[in-house]
Amino acid sequence: MAKEIKVAVIGAGFAGQAHAFGYRNASMADELQGVKVILGTIVDPNLELAKTVAERYGFDKAAGSIDDIINDPTIDAVSVALPNFVYIDVLPKLIKAGKHVLAEKPLGTSAAEAAKLAELAAASGRVAGVGFSFRRIPALAALQKSVREGRIGEVYFARAYYYADYAADARGPRTWRFEQNKSGGGAIIDIGTHAIDALIAALGPVEEVTSASLSTVIAVRPLPGGGIGHNASASATETGPVTNDDTALLTVKFTSGAVASVQLSRVAVGRPNQLGVEIFGSKGSVSFDSTLFDEFSIFDDQSGEPGFDGSRRVISGPAFPYYSSTSPMRARGTGTGYGEAFMAETQDFLAAIAHGHPMDTSFETTVHPMQVISAALESSATGRSVKVS
Repeated sequence: MAKEIKVAVIGAGFAGQAHAFGYRNASMADELQGVKVILGTIVDPNLELAKTVAERYGFDKAAGSIDDIINDPTIDAVSVALPNFVYIDVLPKLIKAGKHVLAEKPLGTSAAEAAKLAELAAASGRVAGVGFSFRRIPALAALQKSVREGRIGEVYFARAYYYADYAADARGPRTWRFEQNKSGGGAIIDIGTHAIDALIAALGPVEEVTSASLSTVIAVRPLPGGGIGHNASASATETGPVTNDDTALLTVKFTSGAVASVQLSRVAVGRPNQLGVEIFGSKGSVSFDSTLFDEFSIFDDQSGEPGFDGSRRVISGPAFPYYSSTSPMRARGTGTGYGEAFMAETQDFLAAIAHGHPMDTSFETTVHPMQVISAALESSATGRSVKVS
C-alpha cells in the first residue's frame, strides 16, 4: 500500500478549487488511514490565481505551466479541471509521464476522444478516473444502490433533470462553453453528463437514444473582452454566435428495457443548480432532488393503511455510502454538502492509488456516458433514434 501520495491540481477555477478542497480533507476517509496526502502544486496560466488558491487550500506552491508537473518526479497524482477541448492534449502527456490522473467531467469533447484517452490510460497501468461528484452524494448513492438491489422491483420508467441558470444572462460572454467545437455540446455535455450518469449508476447501460431535441435560446453573445475562465469579461462591441444547445430533451432506452426522459437547461432562471432523479418500478419508486441534498424519498411498501401509504423521507447517515468519510460528525442528520461530494471523489481516487485498484468511474467506464451524448447529438441532427455504441 502506498504510504505517501503527493498531489497537484491543474486548473484553479471553480472546479479546480473544489478538487483542492477535496484533497485538503481527504484524510478523513478510513481507507486512507496510514496514507500521507501531500498537497503539492496548483497550476494555472493565471499564476496570481494559482498562488491565491494554493495559499487558500494549503498547497506548497503555484505554477503557470503543466510542464512543472510533468517534469516533477515527486508528483504522484494529478487532478485536471480544464476546458473540455484541452483534455485530448493534456491528459496523454500526464499519462505518459506516469502520473495517476483524476479528470473533471466530461472526458474530452466526444465519445471518440474519451475512448482514445481510455485506451491510453489502460495501457499505462496507472489509476485514471473521472470525478462525477454527484455519484458521491450519500443520499443519491443510497438511492442508486437501493434500485440496483431490487428494492423497488423491476424498473420500467425514470426521469432525470438538471436545471441551471449560469447561462441565463444574455450579456454573459461567449466563452468556450458556448462553442460546439471546443465544448462538444452545451447543456447536454456540461450538465447532461451528470444527469445521464446518475441514471446509468442506478439502471445500467443505455441501449438507445430514441429521441433528442436540442435548442439554443440565446443565439448571440458578447465575445470575451478579457480575463479567462469564470473571470472572463464581455466585450461591449463584439458579438459571436452560440453554436451549441442551451436546453436538451432526451428519451432513452436501457438494456434492461427501462425507458427514461432527461431534461436539461442551462438557462433555467431561478434554478441555480438542481439535479434530480425519479425512478419507478414494479414494487415502488424513489426520488432525489439536490436542493434537498441530504435526503431521498422512497415508496416500497404497498401494504400500509389506505391514505397513509405514501412515500417516506429518508435522512442521510453513516449507513449511506460516503457519509462517514466526509461528514465532520459521523451521526445521522448532521449533514453533508456539495463540497463533500468532491472530498469523496478525491478519496476514491487516492484509495485506488493506495490500494492498487481502479476507480468505479475509471476512464474506461466513463466512455459510456459520452457515447450516449454522441448518440443524442446524432438523434437531434437526424430526427431518428440512434443505437448507443
